[in-house]
Order: sequence, then structure tokens, then C-alpha cells
Amino acid sequence: MSDADLAEIKNMVKIGALTAEDAKERERKGVLKQKDDVIQLADRLYPGQPVVFYEDNNLSAFKRNVKRKSFEQMLKDLDTKALGGVLAYDIDRLFRQPKDLERLIDHYQETNSGLVFHTLSGQNFDLTTADGRFSARIMVSVANKSSEDMSRRLKREMERMALAGEMAGGPRPFGWEEDRKTLRPKETKALDDMAEKVLQGDSVTTITDWLRDEGFVGRTGKPFVRSSVRRILLNPRNAGIRQFRGEPLKNEEGEYVRGPWEAPWSVDKWLAVKAAIEGPGASRAKVGPGHNTVRSILSGILRCGVCGTRMVAANSSRKYPKYRCAKDAGGCGNITISRAPVEDAIRGLVSDVLMAATAQKETEEVGPKWEKAAELAALEKEFSELHQLWKADKIKTTSYILGREKLEGEIDQLRGERAVALARPTKAPSLEVIKGGWDKLSIERQREVILSVLTAVMVATRKDTPAGGRMDRGIDHSRLTPVFKEQ
Repeated sequence: MSDADLAEIKNMVKIGALTAEDAKERERKGVLKQKDDVIQLADRLYPGQPVVFYEDNNLSAFKRNVKRKSFEQMLKDLDTKALGGVLAYDIDRLFRQPKDLERLIDHYQETNSGLVFHTLSGQNFDLTTADGRFSARIMVSVANKSSEDMSRRLKREMERMALAGEMAGGPRPFGWEEDRKTLRPKETKALDDMAEKVLQGDSVTTITDWLRDEGFVGRTGKPFVRSSVRRILLNPRNAGIRQFRGEPLKNEEGEYVRGPWEAPWSVDKWLAVKAAIEGPGASRAKVGPGHNTVRSILSGILRCGVCGTRMVAANSSRKYPKYRCAKDAGGCGNITISRAPVEDAIRGLVSDVLMAATAQKETEEVGPKWEKAAELAALEKEFSELHQLWKADKIKTTSYILGREKLEGEIDQLRGERAVALARPTKAPSLEVIKGGWDKLSIERQREVILSVLTAVMVATRKDTPAGGRMDRGIDHSRLTPVFKEQ
């Protein structure tokens, strides 16, 4: 099908005149109709000759970055002299870029073996003659100009729709019904839960596992993967923000353009989630405290009592997993300790410390604080003044754009930091542990609670354990020396 035909079908899907399934059926029928017409052309010109079909449905012949596999195969078959020529529905179905036509012309001129080229239009496109090549080049150039004009008009229309906050087409996003406007309650609840988990410190990997456990699947019916969950969490649509060319859209005043759909999150909540995933604190040391993708509770918290190196989880898939001082991480390799017993011991220690602190003084809920409010207000004022100067023609557009981009980046970063600071839980982790229990917490949250009490735990060798050291649940507690966080 032509680019214009495909664009018309996509527009009908966008306005609701066709469903996605109807659109696919219509595209397929169009291809079959063209195929039947080409068969009739072959029977009329070359009766009894076998015909090989090369079909690149839904692939644009105009876009330079699109590779048409069947077109490339056709050129290879011409090279091997497996074909006697090319029959096409029309020349603009085969070419929209002059360079592709020239590639085929090269085949015809280099082989010099009487290859044929015909279309249903009946025009002279005999690529073995100068006149035929001249006609083909003109028609392909016209088709290329037509596609460029259509592309420009579509981009301008999409930009207009985006700035106006109007709906665009596309598949159903997670959290919405098929109309892409109405929220789907179960998925909306999941979006809220996912945001809360991110702000509590859970990694995208942990949230992906949670979605699978809850039975959520993607549009294809397959379980979610980490990359798709990350896209869902970072989607500006969650806050009702319109996108253009993959970026959140802002108006002249620097405010986000809002779409006409129901939004489950506020802008601040989306900024908080975005900052938690992409912000400066999102990338941490491989096994350091608070690492966002660590898969064991005490990796990086336990330290080797011989060399001081952070210990890591090992033998995770075996019956008795351990923590070890790893030589490949710069350690001595002399210390190991069973994972489950040491985790239980440290959780018990931390619970005892937190419960004792709570007994002395009930943990008070402290209002969220953010210390950069004055800095943000100053930048927002500077942005407003810059915009007014440009509107009054007192500064050049180049200076305005450069200054605006710099200020927008700084303002967005501070707004994200503010959103994270104001959205994080205001109660100390101890209350959550005491009331909910360790088994209710993700690995990341368990680490956060442990690190609120301990900086590290030194693990001694068995031979360094004093005589009479207590053995409990398979672990000698005398091997563990907790390093408490300074208060």
C-alpha cells in the first residue's frame, strides 16, 4: 500500500472510525487486491511464466531508515539472474526514494540481459532505455516530493494537536481503557502502588516482579519486562502531560501542556517518580549501601573481618546460599557465612534496636522538608523575566532559546528533587518494620531499614571466634560485629 493509503487508515483509527483489527484487515485486503492485479498483468504480458512475489507490507518506501527486506531480496535475486525482470502495481509503490530507483537501474544497466520492468499504469518505464529511465526518475522524484509534503503536513498537524492538548492515536496505555481517556480502575490502582514503591526505594526490577506476581500482563499477553515497566513509570501521560516527538511538551510560559484524558497522578508525583528513577541518586555503587538493583539484603553491608572488603551474595541458586568475600572484587576470599541465618540475625538485631528506641520515645511524624525552595523560586523568576524580554523583542531569539533550555533543565531538576522530598514517607522506617513485619518489605526497603541503624557488619573467621561463642540457628553470633550508625 502507498504511504498515503497507510496514513489515511491510521487517521481513521485515531478518530475512532476504524478499530485496530479493522485497520489490519483493510491493509491486508489492499495488498491482496494489488497482488491480484499484478498476477493479471503477468498473465497478459508473459502467460505461463512463474511469478515470485516480494511484499513489504506496512513498510514505508519513503523513510530512509526503514530497511525493506523483500526489496533487498529482490535485488539479490536480480544479481543471481534468478529473475527476468520486475512487475509492480505502480512505480510509487516500489520507490519513494530516488536512490532506491538508481540501485535498480544499476542492475539493469550492468546485466544488459534484457530485463523487463512494467507497471499497471502503462507508462514507459523501460529501464533498459534512456527514455524509460528518464520517465521513471521523474515519477519517483514527484512521489518523493509528495511524501515529503505529506510528512511535513502530518508533523505540523501533530505539533498543533500536541500544543492544543488533543488526543493522538496509538495502542491502549497501561492504566486506561481502549478509548485512551478513561482510567481502568485495577491498573490505576497498580500505577499508584508502583509509584509508592518507587518512592519507598524499590527498584524497577522489584516492581516488575511484583507486577508479575499480581498477574498483570502486557498488551501481547506476555508478562512485563523491566524495560516496559520503566517506560510505564516514566510516562508523562500518567500526570496528564502531552508529549511531542517523545518529549514532555511545554508552552511558551514553560508550563506542561495537558491532554484531555483522566490522569491518575499529579505532576509533582510524576516528577518525584522520574527523579527517583533517573535522578542523581538513582545510580549507585555495584554492591554499596542502598544500591538500586541489588538482589540480596546484606550485600555490601557485610564486610570481611580479614581484609575489610564488602561481601557479596554467592551460590544463590544452591541449597545453602552464602555471602562471601570475593577475590574478583578485590577481597581476600577467606570469609564466607550462610545467608539465611545471618540475615535473620541482623533483622533480629535491628528490630530489637528499633523497638527499644520506640519504647523510649514514640517516633514522631515529621513534616517533609526541602531546603532549596528559595533557589527554585529565583530560577522561576529568572525564567519569567527572560520570557518577557524575548516577547518585548529586547533579546535575540538565539539567546532566548539557549537561556530557556538552561533554565528549564535547572528548574526541572529542582522540581524533581522537591517532589521526591515531599512525596517520600515522613515516618521513620522503624514504625513500618514494627507494625508490618519484615516479610512485608521488599529487599530495597529492608536494606533501607537496616542502614538506618547499621553502617556495616564485620564478619570474623571461624578460628577468630572466641571460645564459648553462642551458636544459634546455624550461625555463631560472636563472628558478627555490628557497626552502628552515628546518632
